[in-house]
Parts: sequence; structure tokens; C-alpha cells
Amino acid sequence: MAKKQPETAPPPESEQEQAEAEVLDPVVAELEAMEGELAQSREQLLRLAAEYDNYRKRSQREREESYQIAKADALKPFLPVLDNFERACVLPAAAAEQDFAEFRKGVDMIYSQLAGVFAALGAEAFGEAGDDFDPALHMAVLHGEDENFGKNAVADVFQKGWRLGERVLRVATVKAVN
Repeated sequence: MAKKQPETAPPPESEQEQAEAEVLDPVVAELEAMEGELAQSREQLLRLAAEYDNYRKRSQREREESYQIAKADALKPFLPVLDNFERACVLPAAAAEQDFAEFRKGVDMIYSQLAGVFAALGAEAFGEAGDDFDPALHMAVLHGEDENFGKNAVADVFQKGWRLGERVLRVATVKAVN
């Protein structure tokens, strides 16, 4: 039987190794603390990114909803006008021929009602004969001469222009004087 050698303890660390271990212990502790802070920062960043994504989606939904609400609010005043036009179109042709003056009066009332809706919404028509020609507001489809109007004036209006505040919805279609 072989003789068993007694276990020997590891040799004691040298003084240099002990000094390095003492220096490394705080560095390791600081490294572990920094890794913990980094993990917290990553978690906060992920939460922030998720919150921003939710905010973006919510804002998009709210924008779409407000757009639908605005369209509905803009269309509501036109419904009675549309109803009146429908009533006028359903009127039998024979009745319209017999009493054209009354029919014309009804259509004029509908036009007044529609103009009132536009005015209530803040829209206004522009483009009258005699106005100065402005290419930002007028589209000249004809040019000519007319002694009743000065140079660069609007002589005739084929289609009125419309604006809402400062925003031009449609330019006026006109005949301009050279």
C-alpha cells in the first residue's frame, strides 16, 4: 500500500498578491455597483421608450378622433340645406312648370340658407367685377380690353373665389383687362 502524503495547505499568498487583492476588492465592488446602475438605466430607458410609444399611439388616435369630430361638426350645418335641395328635386316636374316663380323662390331661399351656413363658418366669397386683378386670388381664363375698367382689373367673374380667414379655399375664375 502506498503511503498517503499529508495534504499540504496552499502556500500563503505573497504580500504583493495580498496588496493586489486589497486594491481589487473595491474595484470589483465598484464595478458591480456600476453594472447594477447600468441595468437600472437600461430598465428606465426601456420603460421610457414604451411610454413614448404609448404616447405616440394615443396622440395619433386622438388626432384621428378630433379630425372626425371636426368633419362632423362642419357637416352638420349643411344637413338642413341638403334636405331642402332634396325636397326641391323631388318636386314633380309638372308642379315646377306650373309654378316656376314659387319654385325659383324656394331655390333662392335654399341658396340664402347655404350662404348663411358658409358665413357662420367664417367663409367669405371674393372676386367682383372692378376688383384689382391679383394672381394669388384670381385665375384669368380670358384677357381682353374693356373701357369700363382700368388696366389689370377684373372685368367679369365666372366663378367666385372663397377664403376662410387668410386661407384661400378657391381662387376666383375671371376675365382680366389688359
